[in-house]
Amino acid sequence: MNEEEYNNYKELYLPLIKEYIDIIISTYADLLTTLKRDYENSLAIEERHFLNYNNLEEYNNSLLNMYNLIVDNDINIMLYDTSYSNQRDLSFDVCNKILNDMKNKYLVKVKNMDEHIKK
Repeated sequence: MNEEEYNNYKELYLPLIKEYIDIIISTYADLLTTLKRDYENSLAIEERHFLNYNNLEEYNNSLLNMYNLIVDNDINIMLYDTSYSNQRDLSFDVCNKILNDMKNKYLVKVKNMDEHIKK
């Protein structure tokens, strides 16, 4: 993708993301942890064709670049490095972030309604 295409996509999709997506939550892990988890979960020891070191490194780098783009455009995003985290704790943390985000949005709506009623 050349720079002009990239800028066109940003111009098209960033406003849509802001309008329709409340929060972006994504996870990543260091390369060895990811490969280890994949082998443990699949109970297979053969080499992967897609989930390999190079693709994982590209994914992590892309995710971090996307994070910078999203933060620079004031979009709510949470990235979690799961390399050393417990899945259960991560689930609770994600739920708390989502619930907090929902609460804040509803409080703003209630405040706006209250101000409208007072007028």
